[in-house]
Amino acid sequence: MFEKIAFALPDKSDPRYSLAMADYVTCRILSFMVILLILVCIYKVIFKKPGREAILSVVKYGLFYLPVIIAALVIKLPGGFVTNDEYSILNDAVNVIHDTWFNFMTVYFYIISLMLIPVKCGPIIVKAAIEFIVVGYSVYRAKSYYGRAGFFTYALFLLYPFIAYTTSAHRLPVYFLIYLAIIVKLLFDKLEKKDITFAGAAFLLFFGAVLTQWRTEGIYLLALIPILMLLVYPRLRKFKYILLILASYVAIQAVLYIPQNGAFGNNLSGAANDRMKPFWAYTITNMFRNGLDLEKNAEDLAIVDKYLSLDVIRDINEHYGDINYEDVLILYQDGFIGVREEAGDKEFYDYSEALKRIFKNNPDVFLRTRWGAFCYAAMPFRFSLGLSAVKSIAYNLFIPTVFAALLCLYSLIKRRWFSFFTAGGLICHWFIVFILAPASYFKYYFPVYITSYLFIVLLVIWGIWGRRERKSSPVV
Repeated sequence: MFEKIAFALPDKSDPRYSLAMADYVTCRILSFMVILLILVCIYKVIFKKPGREAILSVVKYGLFYLPVIIAALVIKLPGGFVTNDEYSILNDAVNVIHDTWFNFMTVYFYIISLMLIPVKCGPIIVKAAIEFIVVGYSVYRAKSYYGRAGFFTYALFLLYPFIAYTTSAHRLPVYFLIYLAIIVKLLFDKLEKKDITFAGAAFLLFFGAVLTQWRTEGIYLLALIPILMLLVYPRLRKFKYILLILASYVAIQAVLYIPQNGAFGNNLSGAANDRMKPFWAYTITNMFRNGLDLEKNAEDLAIVDKYLSLDVIRDINEHYGDINYEDVLILYQDGFIGVREEAGDKEFYDYSEALKRIFKNNPDVFLRTRWGAFCYAAMPFRFSLGLSAVKSIAYNLFIPTVFAALLCLYSLIKRRWFSFFTAGGLICHWFIVFILAPASYFKYYFPVYITSYLFIVLLVIWGIWGRRERKSSPVV
């Protein structure tokens, strides 16, 4: 994992050369900006400039968590990347391939990481560094507001899934860390009645746009981030500032949207359909096991069969049962690959249209299937004992999901608008993943999980220590 990595740009005669060079140069500029930011922080610390205490505090509180990060790296790093997807992304990054399957920003993250740390595990080290900063920042903000009781915030980062994903450099483990940092900043700025700075606004708008564009389920952040900013920072509630925030946010969104979808959205529907392939196959396969009326839908199923074999759907369900919730096995599992070799674009288009009709005409089966998939993700390791019994509780998604729903309802009744919109955003996130997830993975719900537990931990801190010191509740 520590072998040196060298980029392999395509030959100038290759049609990919121009795009690859544009990506490479962009990432090189971004990597220089990261280095410059680090140098600015060092400069502020050495020469005692404004912001020095905050930087030192983030590092100090991050250092207390560093043994956990090191232990995770020592144990898991020799095993390499966590998933095959990460090896695929690494290959795209090394060869500077503009791959939009996992979003171009995922490849950019790998390229920039390899520019900063030019070894195979560079992206994992950079991801661990981001984790270090987010943990340090979160504890720093909690300590600044709640006093020594704020150290209890470390409990959030000792949750088993948080530690387990330390060495995963896929987009979701980075995505949820950025999500957490944004919520922590907004929440404590509101509690402490802090005003917004240019750097703070730039951070919220840029990374809010990153979260919006990086994953499909982040679309609700297009509206949520500006709303939360206006709720937290009263000074922004002037027409000129509202206009400036919205214009800046839309501009950043556009800059991040274009490399993924094209300047004019050329072939956008085709690309979207292509990325939906796992969702279509996964959902119809599992609907068979959840009571789909085959006679009622015979006409559409005949169309489906021309692209995805119904016989293979039956066979894979009979063989794997609920394990089919775990992944899109019918697309790649040896002996159970259902896509017909002779099927082309026309068959796929007809197949996807037929599936839309099946989903629309069978909402009960569709929802039962989606609920089964969520339950499978929400209670992993549920058949195991020992350590897995602990993991079953730690990975339980019902606890944070129900908490988010109750927090949203309570905040609505009490007119605690920041908490209402924050929790409402989590419910939106949960619902989009619930409907569209192409597999039953715990990690898809990580923003809901970590943000809910953040509020739970802070409520415990406030309930035990904060009331005595007349600190406001985190439900604001």
